Amino acid sequence: MNIEKLLSLLGHTSTSDSFKYFLLENGINKLPKGDFTTRIRTKDKLISMEFDPTDSYKEKYLSQPIGDGGFTFESFDINKGFEEEIPFKLDFAMDKNQVEEKLGKSVSKNKEDLVQIYQKETYIVILFYKNKWKGIETIRIRKMNKFDENNLSLK
Repeated sequence: MNIEKLLSLLGHTSTSDSFKYFLLENGINKLPKGDFTTRIRTKDKLISMEFDPTDSYKEKYLSQPIGDGGFTFESFDINKGFEEEIPFKLDFAMDKNQVEEKLGKSVSKNKEDLVQIYQKETYIVILFYKNKWKGIETIRIRKMNKFDENNLSLK
């Protein structure tokens, strides 16, 4: 799965032709249904995509969704074991210092927590570190939202 392409599809709704085509191209033939935030996983469970009802997305995010579908692609997780290229030149074997060379300092309020938040361009990258900061278990990426702008003082 081309994660750079997936990154470019953040903010697309469930009716976006380019998003539907990307999912089908990667063997995913279902879209979110229901009233709550929904996750879709790849067969190997190394990538999971989270969708938010479009009305909720419009309230939370700085940019409008692309398309008019009922759900909007909000974020995705890349889990350890994924072996293709990861955005921002990240790697699961990196420690906190190596990550900060790529992403800059964490914007998290609690710098001791093993879950750290970084801003890279207009994206928020949330890293779930292993014990003692030696490697990464999960990488979550989403666009910056109003919460980030207000509570983390990001622009």
